[in-house]
Amino acid sequence: MSRPSVEELTGRNSVSYSSLDTFQQCGEKFRLTRIHKVPQEQAYWNVGGKAFHLASEWFDQGSDLSIASLWRDAWDKEMADVDTSKPLRAGGRATKQFPNKEDHLWWGINGPNMVADYVKWRASMGWDIFTVDGVPIIEYDFVLVLPNAIQSDDASPNVLVQGYIDRVFVNSHGELVVCDLKTGSREPAASTQLGVYAGGIRQRLGVNPTLGCYYMARKGDVGGMISLAHYTDELLSYWISTFEDSIRSERFLPHVTSMCQTCTVAPSCYAVGGKAPYPLPFLNR
Repeated sequence: MSRPSVEELTGRNSVSYSSLDTFQQCGEKFRLTRIHKVPQEQAYWNVGGKAFHLASEWFDQGSDLSIASLWRDAWDKEMADVDTSKPLRAGGRATKQFPNKEDHLWWGINGPNMVADYVKWRASMGWDIFTVDGVPIIEYDFVLVLPNAIQSDDASPNVLVQGYIDRVFVNSHGELVVCDLKTGSREPAASTQLGVYAGGIRQRLGVNPTLGCYYMARKGDVGGMISLAHYTDELLSYWISTFEDSIRSERFLPHVTSMCQTCTVAPSCYAVGGKAPYPLPFLNR
């Protein structure tokens, strides 16, 4: 029996690192968000994260706006896509200064500070943004084409990964550094995202970044430098092929942890007592 394709299930003929990350966090969250497109609860952390990315992008592209203006314009642009008739969730913890946690007031103070810290960090590091034919690699989109490592009659010959790379820098030693910007409080424990992005740069631009880092906006600095040398095309091919094969087999195991409290689709998740809006895959067999 032929299985459905990834495109038939998700509406896209490619996957992304964020979809892989969601799947690895929780299979049921992937099913709800990527297949059934369940509406997610709105959150200030999503607006703030996007606004920081946009403001820092404008700065790196040479904008002469003040830091306050960069943040205000970026925040307003991202808020324009928010349904203000519905509440937004706030992350973090309640404090005396911010009893409503990290809401619009928190971001109104800390957002501009994050942008200011990024500007200072760029100046202190002295890293240049990598350019190709005069085009700086900022929010760079790519499609990584890899041979499908899963051998089956209904498998496609290739798997596709689409993504956007925040920055590629050239450090003081002339080495390329893939950098992803984060506004959360925890630095990612895994370097997979950077490895996938390095593969995209390698295939599309013909250069091979072997270093990566996460810029942590709340700290105003990067964590440790990470070697990406082991993220070969063969490794990425196996990883993504296995991911696609799992999707097509419709194996979506929930992962119930304390993080479920902040999950934006928890009200629709059967694993935590939510009302599942769609029948579970195994009930249709």
